[in-house]
Amino acid sequence: MATSTQRALTRLIRKEASSAATTDDLQGLLLQVVFALLMIFMIAYFIFVEQQKKVRAEEVMALNRQKLTLAIEKVAEARRVRYGINALLVQGVDGKRVFDPDTIVVGSSISLAPAAKSAFAQGGQQAFADYGDRPATAAAWRTEVFAEADVQPSALNEEETAWFETALATEIENVRLDVRGVQRALAARLQRQWISDSSAFDDTADPRTLAERIKQKSLQAVATEIGSEVLP
Repeated sequence: MATSTQRALTRLIRKEASSAATTDDLQGLLLQVVFALLMIFMIAYFIFVEQQKKVRAEEVMALNRQKLTLAIEKVAEARRVRYGINALLVQGVDGKRVFDPDTIVVGSSISLAPAAKSAFAQGGQQAFADYGDRPATAAAWRTEVFAEADVQPSALNEEETAWFETALATEIENVRLDVRGVQRALAARLQRQWISDSSAFDDTADPRTLAERIKQKSLQAVATEIGSEVLP
């Protein structure tokens, strides 16, 4: 075989080998690109799924809080009725119902219609009994609120549970302060009446002693009205 022919065959063989090598390299490169794109897609997908889970969990948390907040308010309002507070409310000038001790204290005594008198007395006794046993009262509120909200305690995570317990304790205390405020507002109104006319009290040279006696007498008048001690 001529030398020139050998060189031509050698070049042809090298060219074919080079073409084959180039094709393999391209295929390998394409596989790497596809694999990289697939990895990016998978990572993006898992991030999306986790974000969706987080959004869903936040939505459920927000819904639970909304339902529980409304339930706490509803149970609190029922407790105010139970403690006789609403029976003492009157229509205000702005259309809202308000508590006005001036409409209840007549002369030097508390004057209520029979139904309101009964509700106030029974409510005062119930309030004193309930707030005398705080753990039992909190447990009763908790049961009522979850039932009203139609939410299971086990559905709350640690953060939600902490929020709920704080919100519940705050509202229980708010109702106690409402009851106490009504009782002591009546006592204060009686004190004002008696201070303006202290002739029923023994003369004393010590104004502080007289003021204390009037204060205790007014609290006792409210306690007598409800048949129980006023809330401390």
